[in-house]
Amino acid sequence: MKICKRTLETLCRLAKSGRVVVFDTETTGGMSWDEICQISAVEYVEGRFTRSLNVYLCPTCEINPWAERVHGLSLEYLQEHGVDPEEGMRRFFDFLGNDVLLVAHNNRFDMRMVQQECVKFHLQFEPVGVETCDTLALSRHLRPDLESHKLAVLIEALGVEGVNSHNALDDAFACAGVFWKLLEQVDSGPPEQHELPLFPETAGHNAPAEKRRG
Repeated sequence: MKICKRTLETLCRLAKSGRVVVFDTETTGGMSWDEICQISAVEYVEGRFTRSLNVYLCPTCEINPWAERVHGLSLEYLQEHGVDPEEGMRRFFDFLGNDVLLVAHNNRFDMRMVQQECVKFHLQFEPVGVETCDTLALSRHLRPDLESHKLAVLIEALGVEGVNSHNALDDAFACAGVFWKLLEQVDSGPPEQHELPLFPETAGHNAPAEKRRG
């Protein structure tokens, strides 16, 4: 999947007139053998929240200790509450559907992990009409005054309700709040700001291993 060149004006139109799905993942680590252990998403239609998804996946690999310290998900918890990776990812794909703007914070990491999961478990992921948006890139463009663009910093700077708890559902809701607040700044910004192409054409799975977030 590619991040397409879009002006901010086009981005606003896509977001406010169609479906937006904001998602986040928690993982066993950031290496090529690591897996997703939680995937969550929230959907908006014409700017209004409609539904959410939260799935724990039982990984087939060990959880890196530093990753567990970040998100607090132990292998024992996931073995009890998680579904098979194939089932978990299919639930996410069914939720995502087609013709949607897919948003995440530092989405290169999350998209790489999704594609990595597909390769490892032989899953087909070929959505139609999906555009992607990275709130990390968006915030860097719209708020160059901020020293950091981590999700937690943006929540405070933009006055968004929510927390960056490293629970994927909490973070998906927080990222959604950041996304809509940033679009408000586009609406009130100077006209020349709208013409800047924000998203270079680059493959999402060629991202660096590190996650998060600014």
